[in-house]
Amino acid sequence: MPPRRSHKKSKAGCKRCKIRKIKCDEVHPRCGNCAKHGVSCDFDPTAPDSPTSFVHSPAAASAGGSPHSNFSTASPSSNSTVVPFYRSPLDIVRANINPAASRTLELRLMHHYTSVTSKTFSDSPAQKVAWQEDIPTIAYDAEYLMDAILAVSALHLRALNPSDRSVVRASHGYMASALAKFSSLLKDGVSELNAEALFSTAALIGFQSSASRRFEDGDGEYILPLAWFHSFQGIKTVVMTSWQWLRNSAKVYPIINGQPALRLDLDHSRTSFFAPLLEGMDEQLSSEPEVTREETKRAYEHSVAFLNWAHQKPDRSRILGFAATVSRRFVELIAQQDPRTLVIISCFFAMTKVVDDVWWLHGVAKREVNGIFNLLSEEWWGKMEWPIRIANHEGEMDDILWGGVSSIKDEPGEEEERINIHIDLLAERMNNAAPPMDVD
Repeated sequence: MPPRRSHKKSKAGCKRCKIRKIKCDEVHPRCGNCAKHGVSCDFDPTAPDSPTSFVHSPAAASAGGSPHSNFSTASPSSNSTVVPFYRSPLDIVRANINPAASRTLELRLMHHYTSVTSKTFSDSPAQKVAWQEDIPTIAYDAEYLMDAILAVSALHLRALNPSDRSVVRASHGYMASALAKFSSLLKDGVSELNAEALFSTAALIGFQSSASRRFEDGDGEYILPLAWFHSFQGIKTVVMTSWQWLRNSAKVYPIINGQPALRLDLDHSRTSFFAPLLEGMDEQLSSEPEVTREETKRAYEHSVAFLNWAHQKPDRSRILGFAATVSRRFVELIAQQDPRTLVIISCFFAMTKVVDDVWWLHGVAKREVNGIFNLLSEEWWGKMEWPIRIANHEGEMDDILWGGVSSIKDEPGEEEERINIHIDLLAERMNNAAPPMDVD
């Protein structure tokens, strides 16, 4: 057996290299090993504290890239410093380097989740109980859901304590771990055994993608919040594919049932509040390729109908359904920076101003609307008057500023029946459209 080659030991290496017991090249501000694996280095004064519970795993990296799913997020050009979704979540796994420290952190995060964070996801008492008590019990048998819970709790703590770097790293690592398993399970298919956990994880990913926007570099180039739409579209997909089990779940059904049933009016006479957003649509569509023309028209009309519906009764449950309700074609138009679509989502984000006091929605209206405005040419500025006015308003919102609010209230019994019928029909349509599965 040949003698082991000796090398000069590094006494001034970074903490990560010392933990892994490998030679550090001591390059500043980021050593070669940390740069190679795309992780933070404690040589960098702007990086979070070196982790004690998350390290790079060569075994995980060799397992392959992140599976494709509806939960794709920031692109490589993103200047987001929150959740490094542009790297494979399989690159980060949990490791018991310091079990006591990791245990203390997890206890802290779980306590904060059950006592504070879980109560911020909804105004409904039934939904609050579900998030506080029922979802954690599902997570006992689904580690990826537990990781998602801890990730969102850590992000909430970061919002409350911006200088606490330990929760920054925890939020990154736990969400990456959750996404790795979640994506794998989605690829294999939803079943009765994992439907509750997958839905709950999908919802938490949605909260995380929404809240993460507040921590992005406000001085850099504005990037459209595609992750927001992808994550909420993913929630819709999980609900539709697993509705046969979720509709009978005592634990997650209150969360789904808390969403009001859609009552959309396509307003063919063009007299609604947001009807001006569709002006010039037919002329625009005349130059659209025929293969996508009708689908694009439906995407416009449906999204504007939703805005009118939410505008009449602007509460959180109505407003936030927008990202999940719009069509896949509409999300494609966002990615293409289609001007009319950008104006429409500006109105959606402006509506979130009424729930700006919720931590994971704080600052959304002003940041997104002003950012989108800067992407539009002057010919579209006139249609941005309402969202700009609402998003930048400080103080109480009155009916005159808002543009008038309907006093119509839904009857609880009717609402519950309508939401059941609505999802039943959509789920049936989706299942009938799905190709038959191969049988071994």
